[in-house]
Amino acid sequence: MTTTEPGATVSYDVVILGNHLATGLLATVLAKQDLRVLLVGSPDDTVLPSGDSTVPYTTAVLHLLAERFDVPEIASFAHFEDLPEQVRRNSGIKKSLAFLHHTAGRGHDPAHAVQFHVPGEHSEWHLYRPVVDEYARELAVSYGASVLPDRASATEVRLASDAVHLTFGGGQTATARFVVDACGADSPLRAVTADGDPGTLTLRSRMMHAYLRDVRKFEECSRLTDYHRATAWSRGTVHHLFDGGWIQVVDFRNHHDAVNDLCSVTVGLDPDRFDDLPAGPEEAFRALVARFPSLAEQFASAAVQGDWTTSPSWQRRAAVTHGPRWFAMERSACRTDEFLSRDVTMTAEVVHALGAALPRAVRDEQAAGAALAEVAAFQDALIEFNDQMLAAARTACGSFALWNAYSRVWLLWQILAHLSLKRATNDAVAAGTWDPVERFADGGLWFRTPDGLRQMLDWFFGVFARVRDGGLGQAEAADMIFRELRRARFVPPLYRFGDPDARYYHFTKARRLLMVAWVMTVAPADFKRLLTKDNVTGRRDDAPVPTPARGPVPAGDGRVETNGDGRADGSAAGAPGVTQPGRR
Repeated sequence: MTTTEPGATVSYDVVILGNHLATGLLATVLAKQDLRVLLVGSPDDTVLPSGDSTVPYTTAVLHLLAERFDVPEIASFAHFEDLPEQVRRNSGIKKSLAFLHHTAGRGHDPAHAVQFHVPGEHSEWHLYRPVVDEYARELAVSYGASVLPDRASATEVRLASDAVHLTFGGGQTATARFVVDACGADSPLRAVTADGDPGTLTLRSRMMHAYLRDVRKFEECSRLTDYHRATAWSRGTVHHLFDGGWIQVVDFRNHHDAVNDLCSVTVGLDPDRFDDLPAGPEEAFRALVARFPSLAEQFASAAVQGDWTTSPSWQRRAAVTHGPRWFAMERSACRTDEFLSRDVTMTAEVVHALGAALPRAVRDEQAAGAALAEVAAFQDALIEFNDQMLAAARTACGSFALWNAYSRVWLLWQILAHLSLKRATNDAVAAGTWDPVERFADGGLWFRTPDGLRQMLDWFFGVFARVRDGGLGQAEAADMIFRELRRARFVPPLYRFGDPDARYYHFTKARRLLMVAWVMTVAPADFKRLLTKDNVTGRRDDAPVPTPARGPVPAGDGRVETNGDGRADGSAAGAPGVTQPGRR
């Protein structure tokens, strides 16, 4: 049954509150495991801004979801060309990540740009969330999840020792063994979760988001030939940076099959630095871009489609996120800046953990408390990690030199997390257990990564804390980061992450071959293991793949992987013994 009927109380294993990408994915993987699932919408589903793009690491998590829970449709979220036609035509391609740092009162300086190119095998994309969220709901229904007629939302949720009792608009009622809350601030469980101290998050933002039409392509506002080796900005995600904030522009018009004429525009500002802006979001946005001539030109003719979503103090965090029969996830657990694709990625990470924990809880309610507590601690760790990364990003916006350094460590983390999760997935196959991808106590790096990465990130966050506190200058901090990137043995030298002048990331055939030489000779052993499957599994690429105890995972096809800037992830075309699990 996919639509509940009025008049009788229906019992479910799990009721999920909220109707968007996170809940649709969770409902799908639970229904696939034969749980009785009810997916319920909420009034804020279509008005809250959400992540608009993917990065390489996102695709690795999505592939893990698809293969672990045997839902191949989730893998389509990882690659633009695999999307259903309606989703693909309304969404955009992502051929690059561009960071353009602006100074008030001046046109953009071409020397203040960084662009990471995305190779075709990653096929990243821009998510038009109204269509994507609806497709996720339809996918859940196709796997057996139930929904309410007329999309009624929950009006009351009563927690009892033996069950959860729910009442919905329209008079329907239901009971459930567990409820997952992803409604946001207006959830019927708000009194249970309650907001925590805003001081638990370092980053503070005034947020504004809207869909705009008639946004000029930035390459039409500043000559592309002035930017060494840059490709068209509009073909990827553009981040306009300035001291105290950013504007992210995500284009849905940028491919030949596009039917969507909108751009998603998200603004995140330090509320103290920009306390002189008007209260109204449209007026504030216009006043903001007027300070930067190149941005004023890009948005001169832009018109808002619908309404702005805004808050003068956007961050919020729930004080409590789980109990004996309930769990608060995603926007009900925390709300922060939707920047650098963390929203979509964290969604997939938490769905992976809950998708494994909830079936265990349903099978053994005595162990449910511990299972949900473990996922809650993992989610908290992801929130803390994300907050540190975004707080550092906001600090890095203080100067181009500091952002230039920040972006290299961010990309290094993305590349190594992407490769490491694929390696951990292969390890799970070889061992016949999902333990390698369930190291949730390790927090933001919840799988084995090369020695040195975790230590570098801890040091990196400490550097930005010192800059925020005034104990370290921006230029000195940038120099320290570049020196560390040149010094660290696990950082492949051919990435040129330690070179401030290497601001455009392409990966050529010659560099692929040089990368092979580094991997086969002086690369640290735990970096080599990411790229040489036989070193770990002791089997050929075409050997039969054992099935782990909790579900299937592919062995991989040995495809070459490159990172999101067009340079190598460390693998190389045609290199003997250098293989990496890839798409099916």
